[in-house]
Amino acid sequence: MGVIKRQGIKNTIITYIGILIGAINIIFIQPRLLSLEELGLTRLLYDFSYLVGIAIPLGLPNIIVKYFPFFRDPEKKHNGFAGFILLVFFIGFIISSLCLLIFKPVITGYYIEKSGLFVEYFRFIIPFTFIVSAITVTTAYCQSLFKSTIPSFLNDICLRLGTIVITVMYFNKLISLDTYVYFFIGLYAIELFIIIGYILMVDKISFVPDKTLFKQYSKSKMLKFGLLLCLASFSSIGLRKVDALFLGTTSLGLVAVYTTAIFIASFIEVPLGALERISHTKISDNFAKENFIEIEKIYKDSVKYLLLIGGFLFIGINACTKYVYQIGHLHDAYIQCIDVVYIVGIGALINISTGVNSAIIFYSKHYVLGTVFLVVTLVITVVLNLVLIPVYGIYGAAVASALASFIFNFVKFFFIYQKFKFQPYTAKSLYILFLIIACSVVTYFLPEINSSPIVNLVFKGGFVSLLYIATVYQLKLAPELFEMIRAKFNKTKVQ
Repeated sequence: MGVIKRQGIKNTIITYIGILIGAINIIFIQPRLLSLEELGLTRLLYDFSYLVGIAIPLGLPNIIVKYFPFFRDPEKKHNGFAGFILLVFFIGFIISSLCLLIFKPVITGYYIEKSGLFVEYFRFIIPFTFIVSAITVTTAYCQSLFKSTIPSFLNDICLRLGTIVITVMYFNKLISLDTYVYFFIGLYAIELFIIIGYILMVDKISFVPDKTLFKQYSKSKMLKFGLLLCLASFSSIGLRKVDALFLGTTSLGLVAVYTTAIFIASFIEVPLGALERISHTKISDNFAKENFIEIEKIYKDSVKYLLLIGGFLFIGINACTKYVYQIGHLHDAYIQCIDVVYIVGIGALINISTGVNSAIIFYSKHYVLGTVFLVVTLVITVVLNLVLIPVYGIYGAAVASALASFIFNFVKFFFIYQKFKFQPYTAKSLYILFLIIACSVVTYFLPEINSSPIVNLVFKGGFVSLLYIATVYQLKLAPELFEMIRAKFNKTKVQ
């Protein structure tokens, strides 16, 4: 447990440092140093490759997490489990590559008119998907070895710093656009080689499977499990990426603006990700013990606190994004489409305010239905994008994203209520919702006091933050939070 705890602390620190570097890069550096089309190109290349890269390993990351413990034996080189991983990976890569080659004319046909630059660099998709998917597999293997710090450091910090370096090099005309794309993909290739080298250093592997053990845990059984969760992962990631892919058929510049807005709105969901890392194990354990009372408590607490924190982040983003764009001297297109941030922010707020509902479904016996919900929601999202983007452009993509978030979470809420009779919302939830709406209205009508964006950011952001916190305190919407803060403060004071 000590190893897991240390890894968790290190990964948390790395994650938040990575978020800070990513924010500087995505909000301030890349939008200023790259044109809208160039930035849109790199975002579209990554999103397309990442989405295809989820499918390539045929669910291997999930298979590794679930089944590697049964094969773990350093003295026997884990019974040749690495050989099984390698075989499945290359089968998946060959199938995916053939599909990309066969359907390339169809895919590029959608982009050729409005996003010709993406078509020009489409040749990088196959190697990029190979690299991205291999990183997900090797990272999962490191996690199973309880050696997750190095992959996290490489992905969250080194990769982002490397992107900043090559962007500055391109802006100063030290490299061409071709070389920039080569370097951009090369950063991921370097990450992959380092992870592979790290695995070879810390672990003993063999590519010769132990036939006896593989009879006990059959390859077909593992693949069925992996493919099911692969479909779930593909649908989950697709919900986040598909709108940018469809938007790319109209303009690479809009992809740049939209993905920046998505990144800003994603800050609202950061607490949900942090809580999920802790709660998933507890929910799974309590399902095994059939302790439904504890699961319901976790569900209710997650909704209460995440709605409260998510609402605070939502109003803060609404108040400050415009001034952040101005401070960064971003292109007018970003400021003209500022409402996109607010729309996708609503989707993020809906997602965080429904708590750890996904874990309750996927760790129960109804996990297959969870996958079905994801797939159906992805199909609905695709249809919404096809209908709304041609009419409303970037706003159509944002509305499609928010609607998909609402539909998916409503279905999950209704399903959990029907199967388990869990209802996590109370009168306080309604008060918090009214408070979020009221603070958002105040933010909209609050006048600017200065021509300086920094002054307005501090004034508006500070005002609505204090208003929100003071109201939460006065209405006693979360008294235990303030008690905990007071206790921590008193403890620090005594020390």
